[in-house]
Amino acid sequence: MSSKKKFCETQKCLFVILVAVAAAIAAICVVTLTDENLREKRSLEPLPWWKTSIVYQIYPRSFQDSDNDGTGDLEGIKERLGYLSDLGVGAVWLSPIFLSPMRDFGYDVRNYTDVDPLFGNMADFENLISEAKDKNLRVILDFVPNHTSNESEWFYWSERGHKKYKDYYVWNSGIECAAGCDDTGGRRPPNNWLSVFGGSAWKWSGIRQKFYYHAFLDSQPDLNLRNENVQTELQDVLEFWLQKGVDGFRADALKFMFESPNVTEDETGLRDIFTWIEADNHNLTTNLPEVYDILKGWRAVLNKYGKDKFLIAESYGISHEIRDKYYKSGSIPFNFALIQYLNKSCNALCMRDVIQDSLGGLNSNWPNFVLGNHDNSRVANRFGPETIDAFNMLLLTLPGTPTSYYGEEIGMRDTFYTYNETKDTAGLNYNETLYMEHSRDPERSPMQWDDGLNAGFSNGTPWLHVNHNYQLINVKAQKLADRSHLKVYQQLAKLRQDPAFTHNSVQFINISDVGGNDKTIVAYIRAQKNSDKYLVVMNFGHQYANNVDLSKGAGSENGMVVVNAMSAYQKEMIDLKSVTLSRGQGLVIKVM
Repeated sequence: MSSKKKFCETQKCLFVILVAVAAAIAAICVVTLTDENLREKRSLEPLPWWKTSIVYQIYPRSFQDSDNDGTGDLEGIKERLGYLSDLGVGAVWLSPIFLSPMRDFGYDVRNYTDVDPLFGNMADFENLISEAKDKNLRVILDFVPNHTSNESEWFYWSERGHKKYKDYYVWNSGIECAAGCDDTGGRRPPNNWLSVFGGSAWKWSGIRQKFYYHAFLDSQPDLNLRNENVQTELQDVLEFWLQKGVDGFRADALKFMFESPNVTEDETGLRDIFTWIEADNHNLTTNLPEVYDILKGWRAVLNKYGKDKFLIAESYGISHEIRDKYYKSGSIPFNFALIQYLNKSCNALCMRDVIQDSLGGLNSNWPNFVLGNHDNSRVANRFGPETIDAFNMLLLTLPGTPTSYYGEEIGMRDTFYTYNETKDTAGLNYNETLYMEHSRDPERSPMQWDDGLNAGFSNGTPWLHVNHNYQLINVKAQKLADRSHLKVYQQLAKLRQDPAFTHNSVQFINISDVGGNDKTIVAYIRAQKNSDKYLVVMNFGHQYANNVDLSKGAGSENGMVVVNAMSAYQKEMIDLKSVTLSRGQGLVIKVM
């Protein structure tokens, strides 16, 4: 071959190679652009409502009484929906409203598909749903799948050995007893399992001549979730309320739904036969893996009514491993870390660690935080009234979905009740010396609306008396004040709609860099692509924090205050090199 021909062939090869390389580069660019476009598109898609909403828990007995019988009701809640809309919350979670003998205030269900007359009737519920939708508010119901009341129709027939219902609950003949068991047919419980409320978790039925298992009160027999008919019944309950228009459920006590089928086994390491201890040694009665398949079934039911239906699971005291399994099963496990681990001895470093641990390993799973509920003392009592705004700021500016307990937006306090005034069985199970350690009545006192009769809650005699501070701490007074807890809460709720707060990440500022206030200051950045950048800083110490330099962490020396927990004035420019915070003060600053 001539050198000229070889040269031409070489040129052709080079040309082909160059074309191939160019095509490959173009393809890579197209793929890259396509992926970028997809990410951009996903970022522009509207988020599910529960990712942008504050969930507001209402304890129906204590929110608003419409018929002056002293107990809050559905009509009363409907009358206050305007307040909730103005407050800036997006969803209302109702503690149980089902027909119940109320030995555990609705968590002992007699009929899952009926409204207890104490709260109204089904027409009242339907009207509430309709009015809530008109105000763009979602309604979440408390769902109690672990147990029913011993007055339910299911238990009535199960106790009598009815063919369909005999295995709806966990029954056992027990063990022959040599002496002292005359009241239980000469039998004793099959094992040492304990009730959360104290004593054996087994109760003798004289009718069926067997023991039944109850993780809670003996009037709350546990359902047998291994029975497929029970599983179907509970799915039917979900369908019933979804057809009524509810937007989701908070599922109660899920960790207790299954027990070891081998009831001859004892749990090891229990302290005594009277006290159930929140500990890992309940490996036979809590957190069994069968729970996850039940959740998947519920998720499938909810999805029939829309992929945006909300399912959040009470999951107190679970590991990250179990947490992740809840997520994979289609639910969001309630994150109780701020209730479990924050206390007056937990300083800013501790708080940051608790929050970061909660967010650790979530990946694409959506976080959530809660500071209080119907089973725990109010924020003002746990941390001091001067910290109310700072803690509301923390809750409403952290990533994920926040849940607020009614009254926390105005800084309500626990209410003292004498032993004779106490209504909660958890307290009455103990004597006058110990009842206050266990009663949940203090955090369930009536909502304080104004300074009138019974704080505007009822014109009758309230089921629990209102707190004596209601003339100072109430909604009406805080609406009229220039600065108040309520107004700070409203500002924060509005701010949460900013794109900077609608994603699931947070960047903590290195606390050692903020002027030696590492044990008092919590500070972090909330921002995302194409959004404003916000610095949130709170002083949880017991004294002033002076001349705190936040400029390095914020990446700027200047900012504008958009929420100030200690002042009615906003839009103030601030030097981020020298920030002073009084005790309990919090600021949200737009970084300039």
